Amino acid sequence: MAYSERPAINVTPRLWIAVGIAAVSVFVLALRLWHLQIIRGNFFRDRSENNRLRMVYVPPPRGLIVDRNGEVLVRNRPSFNIDFVSEDSPNPEETVRTLAAITGSPPEELLEKLARPGKRRMYEPKLLLRDVSRDMVARVTAQRYRLPGVVISVVPARDYIHGDLAAHAIGYIREISAEQLKNPLYAGYRMGDVIGQYGVESRYERYLQGERGSQAVIVNAAGNKIGEAYSHLALPGSDVMLTIDRRLQEIADRALNGKKGAVVAMNPNNGDILAMASAPRFAPAVFTTEVSKETWADITDPRGNKLTNRVSQGVYPPGSVFKIFVALAALAEGVVTPQERFFCPGYLTFGKRKFRCHKHSGHGSVDLFDAMVQSCDVYFYTVGQRLGVDRIYQYAHDLYEFGEQTGLGIGDESSGLIPSTAWKAKYFRNPEDKKWYPGETLPVSIGQGAITTTPLQIVRGLSAVINGGAIVKPRLVRKVVASDGRVLEEVPPGPEVLRTLDIAPDIVERVKKSMVGVVLDKRGTGRKAALPEASGIVVGGKTGTAQVASKESGIKDEDHAWFAGYAPADNPQIVVAAIIENGGHGGAEAAPVVREVLMAYFGISDPPPEEKKPLKKIARRPRSE
Repeated sequence: MAYSERPAINVTPRLWIAVGIAAVSVFVLALRLWHLQIIRGNFFRDRSENNRLRMVYVPPPRGLIVDRNGEVLVRNRPSFNIDFVSEDSPNPEETVRTLAAITGSPPEELLEKLARPGKRRMYEPKLLLRDVSRDMVARVTAQRYRLPGVVISVVPARDYIHGDLAAHAIGYIREISAEQLKNPLYAGYRMGDVIGQYGVESRYERYLQGERGSQAVIVNAAGNKIGEAYSHLALPGSDVMLTIDRRLQEIADRALNGKKGAVVAMNPNNGDILAMASAPRFAPAVFTTEVSKETWADITDPRGNKLTNRVSQGVYPPGSVFKIFVALAALAEGVVTPQERFFCPGYLTFGKRKFRCHKHSGHGSVDLFDAMVQSCDVYFYTVGQRLGVDRIYQYAHDLYEFGEQTGLGIGDESSGLIPSTAWKAKYFRNPEDKKWYPGETLPVSIGQGAITTTPLQIVRGLSAVINGGAIVKPRLVRKVVASDGRVLEEVPPGPEVLRTLDIAPDIVERVKKSMVGVVLDKRGTGRKAALPEASGIVVGGKTGTAQVASKESGIKDEDHAWFAGYAPADNPQIVVAAIIENGGHGGAEAAPVVREVLMAYFGISDPPPEEKKPLKKIARRPRSE
């Protein structure tokens, strides 16, 4: 058949169909590419970068805490944390359970941390275990193939060199809570950061914390680090220098071993806290790792109240230590003269009740000096009657600032209570209870009844008696120094005087002389606070024995033992107050504690046993003068 005779084929419809299909395909492809590159380009660009680059935050080393002589009390040490990047794990829950089995941790706790809300970007690690042991790091490293997304990081951790030394003053650090993250004071902090939660660690958090750094690390498909792109160094926190003397603090802490109570030593001339001991204590280091339920139960057990700083938060009836201030008020108001004598048969009858003296056989005829030296209750019952509760309040509260916080500034501080007629009328509901009865003044005049104080208030008040009448603000920090050496904060060398009292010097000297008699006189209740005669240093002070009743039963417990003293008597450099809860008599239990602190402060050691007898004979001579 000739070519020209072949039938013609019409291909135009098929061609147009093919062209249409191709055109639609190209359009769809172009639309998809436009969507991926233009609409979602940033998303995939970020995801690509996150698959390759990870931003890791580097915790800064916290500043050091040092004593007044520059000796380091708290520093940093390297520690290991176990973090988890959930995006790197195909099954995060399964991975976390595997990690729990390897480390021996409760899986519920790790899963709870994984689910805990907080500010977190994609591919940002979440802390699961803090400050783990090297053995645990080795176990986790050996099982890395089973733990996609698990990361081990090296971070600085707090190292409390001297264990529980000055625990209540220094405080502790712990992970920031969700509630704290909402507080504007913690702007810039992130979940997983550790912050000061107590004491100086908390009060000076902004100085100690430093500034976090960052690293852009290169990772492979499994999320493992294979390199580093760039980094910004973390800036160390500033160092805080305390007023505490480490050597003196150790003595104060040791003196309270096995006891409940507090010891505080202060420079009466400028308010520097030289030692602040509270017992029982806690170990700040336990908060740097996961705190077990057993440990937390022990720390918070109300029978021990280990987190209570008894120096500034413990409130106690001051007992006979308060007689110092009642004596000053009585002499200043002229209700008694130093030579006036009262007879103590061992009790004072007031109305139908007998108010007992601590010496049931009585002290006989006593004047102010005798009453202070022997701590005669009957004498001060009589003086208290003459003063009245409102004048006692005027001197104790308005002048010496008992019943007010001292402003130490390292946590919640107790105010204590000085009663008055106005106080009772305000706080009691029953009309019969609102009236102040004269018989209620008698126990107040010997530091009992409704009156309560803190050891820190006692030290501040006694300082004002012996330093010329200045109410000085106690201080615990001398200065803050940045990592580059700049001084960011520094207290002036002189005291911060809140008020200067106008009490006649001869009155003050009378009371001071009687406090020296408490320690040196052969009848004195505080003889166990005396330093060796060979030292030439004379101690003044006052004992106190405060009656207490059990909160549970109301039955009288063993008395609290007090002693507040100072030295040298003619030029005081240090004031020390000690309270031993349920310790018994102040002269027997608290006075020796104060003596230990004074001995350490002045660098005195007891003479050998064979030399003690001659020293006792020499010591009697000035007492008889």
